[in-house]
Amino acid sequence: MAQVVGLDIGTSAVRAAELDLASNPPVLTTYGQVGLPPGAIVDGEIQDVSAVSDAITRLWRNGGFRETSVVVGLAGLRAITREMDLPYVPDDEVDQVVRFQAEEVIPFPADRTVFSTQVLADYNGPDGTAMRRVLVAAAHRDLVDGVVTAIESAGLQVAGVDLVSSALVRAITTGRQGPQGYAPQPAYAEALAGQPGGVQSGFGQPGGALGPLAPDQPEAIVSVGAGLTVVVVHQAGRPQFVRTVGTAGNAASAAISAALDLPVADAEGLKRRLGEPTPQVQAAEKAVQPVLSELVGEIRNSVQFFASLPGRAAIARILVTGGGAQLRGFLDQLQAETRLPVLPISPLSLVDTSGLALSPDQVALIDPVLATPIGLALPEAIPGAKKFNLVPAEVVERAEQRRLQRYAITGGIAALVLILAFSGWRFWQVHQANSRITSLTSSVATLKAQVVQYDPVVRATDAVRTSTTQVQQVAAHAVDWPAVLGAIGPLTPSGLSITTFDGTTTGPGAAASGSTASSTASPAEIGQITATCSGTGTGFVLASQWIDGVGSSKLFDTPLVPSVTVSGGQVSFTSTVGITPAASLAHNPNY
Repeated sequence: MAQVVGLDIGTSAVRAAELDLASNPPVLTTYGQVGLPPGAIVDGEIQDVSAVSDAITRLWRNGGFRETSVVVGLAGLRAITREMDLPYVPDDEVDQVVRFQAEEVIPFPADRTVFSTQVLADYNGPDGTAMRRVLVAAAHRDLVDGVVTAIESAGLQVAGVDLVSSALVRAITTGRQGPQGYAPQPAYAEALAGQPGGVQSGFGQPGGALGPLAPDQPEAIVSVGAGLTVVVVHQAGRPQFVRTVGTAGNAASAAISAALDLPVADAEGLKRRLGEPTPQVQAAEKAVQPVLSELVGEIRNSVQFFASLPGRAAIARILVTGGGAQLRGFLDQLQAETRLPVLPISPLSLVDTSGLALSPDQVALIDPVLATPIGLALPEAIPGAKKFNLVPAEVVERAEQRRLQRYAITGGIAALVLILAFSGWRFWQVHQANSRITSLTSSVATLKAQVVQYDPVVRATDAVRTSTTQVQQVAAHAVDWPAVLGAIGPLTPSGLSITTFDGTTTGPGAAASGSTASSTASPAEIGQITATCSGTGTGFVLASQWIDGVGSSKLFDTPLVPSVTVSGGQVSFTSTVGITPAASLAHNPNY
């Protein structure tokens, strides 16, 4: 699939990015976002399905997206990753073994959890036993079902359900592994300013030098959104640790709103003006400090916890994205408390945006919020690794059923077109014969007026009579296929449809036309129909209605139905119907 759409359902907005993966680097063909009302998403879970579905519908209507299937991301306390060590089992048995042992590491009931796995490494245990280290993604069914319902209610299909943490890793690291390891692209502010490479201690402010990252050095990615902050530590593109923090950009807006007694919308605008030397802005900045300290502290604790785990190398640096990361003082304080290089990273630097003709202001506006949808649309960059896919089995089955229905409809239309084309061709042949007869009749009339002077005209007239008789004989045994097709449709009972249709001529001239007469045809019949019918209902009732309905027409003999098949409420049978001389071209008033 060349075109893939990543959909991020965030706390404050739904965002989507469509990538053309056939190019290298991938091309961002379109993007967009639509805001959500407060309370529609809480802690990553959908509380108002209709509001989210409506926002997705408006996003697709206004954004110009070509694809209607999406890969969506999950984040929150009920979407987690865990490492598990298993005795070696083949790839196709990993999911089954993980599900059996999941209760040891997954805090959700197994029957209410959707799992997906990635094999991280194969190794030998202390006793020489072959082992596999597996990364398990797990999400509570309530979380997954809410997302799937909102998307399908908007008329879209769910092609994949991934974790936001994995999408962030792909968005930041895909295509950046060189001989010296992973080296992130410049921050968007630095790129706009045309400055040389370096760590950014603040958006648009150059910091210390940044060298390439060795593959064995862990790297932390922090995405600060409106309602959640996601911290993910990866090593060479493999997530090793994920934590979701409930403090993010909205907490700063709420603090300003409470301190200055302002509506949240006005507080949000004031938050974007932090740094201005006005009393109101300075009061807002003071109100934000406790939130900023809490957020930085949670990120610092997450980084320190990872470093304390056995066998983990020290984190080399922190890459930051997300709209909430633009909060004044955040990057400086994070760098001061973690004592690690901090860099605001640009997901747009990974993709080709030349076709969108983005201005620097537009880049600065959208770059911090597109990491997740871009990462969701990207494939796994590590050879042999598969993306997490937390799509429930019943959703996959519905998608397969829709695909089969599309194939069936397409096949039925193609068959009908072929039947109509064949019938039209035969009708054209008869029409051509009639035209020739008309022309000959006109010539005969002219010759009759001159019969006294032209004796040869008499012989020509006899020839015309002979030809007319032959045509009438042919027409009496030629099936008027348009009339047959027009008659059998209304005679088909409700709830039953013809899925295949085959018509043959059995009268004189059949061999010449290439048709094969049926050995079961009655001498009085001029043709036969073999139709396969299917529908929903009671098998023998539908078959009886078919026999009564079709047999009531003077164009057809009573149909034969040798057997009826009933499976899962679906009824199907094959019927042979004889065509009577009443359906010949000789009875067509236009003949």
